[in-house]
Amino acid sequence: MSPGRINRKIFIWLFAVNLCVVLSACKGQGQQIEKPAAKILLQSFAAKQGLAASKTTPPARRQRMHSFNFRYAAQRATQSTVRVRTTYLQEIPKAIPDFYFDFFDKDVVGPYKHSAADRNKDGSGSASGVLISEDGYIITNYHVIENADKIEVILSDSRSYAARIVGTDKATDLALLSINESGLPFLQFGNSDSLMSGDIALIAGNPLNFTSTITQGIISFKARNIAQKSARWVLQSFIQTDGVVNIGNSGGALVDLDGKLTGIITAIASPNGVFAGYSFAIPVEVVKKTADDLLNYGKARRGSFGMRTLEMEAAGVAELSGQRVAGMLVEDIEDAGSARAAGLEPGDIIIAADNVQIASTAQLSEWIARSHPGQKVTVTFVRNGTRHRTRLQLDSQSD
Repeated sequence: MSPGRINRKIFIWLFAVNLCVVLSACKGQGQQIEKPAAKILLQSFAAKQGLAASKTTPPARRQRMHSFNFRYAAQRATQSTVRVRTTYLQEIPKAIPDFYFDFFDKDVVGPYKHSAADRNKDGSGSASGVLISEDGYIITNYHVIENADKIEVILSDSRSYAARIVGTDKATDLALLSINESGLPFLQFGNSDSLMSGDIALIAGNPLNFTSTITQGIISFKARNIAQKSARWVLQSFIQTDGVVNIGNSGGALVDLDGKLTGIITAIASPNGVFAGYSFAIPVEVVKKTADDLLNYGKARRGSFGMRTLEMEAAGVAELSGQRVAGMLVEDIEDAGSARAAGLEPGDIIIAADNVQIASTAQLSEWIARSHPGQKVTVTFVRNGTRHRTRLQLDSQSD
């Protein structure tokens, strides 16, 4: 074959390819390409902490076998615990705020108190908060900043900043604040689910205006219910410790020996407002979920089963295969709620949600605090002595 014929064949082939490309492009003209809907990127403090931790080298952890002390955890906690000062311009708050009575009976002033409200007679307040990200986000108690006209945050190195409220959740007694700063020390989230009675715990805060104070105790009890009945949902599950807590500790950190956050201090058991042996913290698993909600929505979003339950007395637990099974008795079902749609009935006994045991009001309360509207759940229940399972989708909890 001559070179001329080869060149002509190559030219014809290239012309055909280009023509196909042009025709394909023309064919697409006039057709509107539908773009996928943009996804809303939700932020997470766990992701923030992971990103910040990947950029820094943590201080060397102490060797427990050679030197058993709490220095490492204490240093981490005090660096990341801040002082929260509040100012009330319009009125002097009561010694016990109205919020207290949403948790506890109005006829009973004690024994459980939110650290004597952490407020002074001159209309100012002083309590604690915890840095949970390097860019200035702080978790504290709702009752610490409730109705405050001005909020000031003072770091452990004495730097002071005006704080803004990102979001609040009265039902869990949590509030998320923010200051305009970066590169700050913060406490990594621990895991309150893994805590056990007898574990050593440290408490960091600013009690009685003594800044950066560390006290030590043990985990005395998990899922302690210290709340009275309320017309609306409130958290009823707390970590109980014997660590010393006084006025000013509210919003401070409960940490483990790895210096990780396991809870936020919120209340004490006391006949007179000062420490008398027991303190209570909001579990960090509740804190994590609530803080993310406040960051993304400005409020907490929780699921609802659409039913009212009662904790079963020891004498009334269910009989199942010859064994006694504790659970939550379904007292009433909402007409249009998810529980009714799933076939649950009054008299059923809820014993688990997604394989998490539900044997008390406190356990159910914490499970709900960590739930999301629209979440699909497998509920295990007992009816007439027989175990059953049903699948439901949680409603949105009303405000």
